[in-house]
Amino acid sequence: MKVLEIKGTRVPVIIEMVGQAVGIPTVNITARVEGYLQNWSFREGSVVNKGQLLFTIEPDKYVNNVDNAQADLDSRIAAWEKAKLDVERLKPLLSTNAISQNDYDVAVMTERQTRAAVESAKAKLSDARLNLSYTSITSPITGFIGKVNVNPGNLVGHGDATLLTTVSAIDPIYFDVQMNERDYLNISRYIVENKEKLASSQSALKVQVTLADKRVYEHLGEIDFVDRAINPQTGTIALRAAVPNPDRLIRPGSFATVNLILAEVENAVVIPQGATQQIQGKNFVFAVGKDNKVNRIPVMLGRNMGNLVIVNAGLKPGNRILLEGFQKFQEGMIIKPVLIRDTAKVDMK
Repeated sequence: MKVLEIKGTRVPVIIEMVGQAVGIPTVNITARVEGYLQNWSFREGSVVNKGQLLFTIEPDKYVNNVDNAQADLDSRIAAWEKAKLDVERLKPLLSTNAISQNDYDVAVMTERQTRAAVESAKAKLSDARLNLSYTSITSPITGFIGKVNVNPGNLVGHGDATLLTTVSAIDPIYFDVQMNERDYLNISRYIVENKEKLASSQSALKVQVTLADKRVYEHLGEIDFVDRAINPQTGTIALRAAVPNPDRLIRPGSFATVNLILAEVENAVVIPQGATQQIQGKNFVFAVGKDNKVNRIPVMLGRNMGNLVIVNAGLKPGNRILLEGFQKFQEGMIIKPVLIRDTAKVDMK
């Protein structure tokens, strides 16, 4: 019968959490001026680039406003130029008493008023140009764009700002997770104890993400945010992991297992999950002694590693366990073992 001789294995020490992907930043695209939506120029659900044209609001009204503001500015500049000439013309006459002081003061005041009117007209022209620019709505970031909420021909921007769509950044993608206080303390102590090592490597705590299809994501991420306080209601603290997403595989809202990698342990016991049995909520394996007798012993299991499982207590390197025929054996029976020393070669089918 197949018997596995356990060898110590090097395994990473991780803290496993459930995370949900979020796009940071996520920007609501709204209409900043009132008008009829003319068109949009993108495919819903696609990736748009920063600065890409998204929507166009009918601009005619705002073009006219710019033209009117420009004409008003030109008129006021002309009035100011005349007022400056009047001051220059009257100033020599004042010294010869050809005009009264009052006439000269009126000319100076008129020059100041027309100068102020020019500055006001410049501000109005700037506002008109700004409003005209708002008729072309561009994306402020690169990311996935959502569904359009308003169709062409609808009036937008009146009253409250009209939400047209939403764009979420995608690379890196972020995972929000909640960690219990005990694990947080373990991390904090690890950082303190390995401060020099972390500083020399210039790296943050790494995370490995397992997606909903149970496949490990190829890119490692890192913790980039830890909240300021533990939530007293839940006893957890919020963390965030930044994960590269160059292929845009992960979208906001996705759930994943986020494994925080702390360290590696030598001589850990790892066995096939199929070599264990559960009876009344407790886990057991069939140990094979040096005399080839089979005995059932309880074990304490840790986390899974694919089709393997870490044994936290009950076994040690050098022990042997039965891999097949559990239903045929009773305690104390003697078998003829076929030793397997590499878990990678174990076939539990």
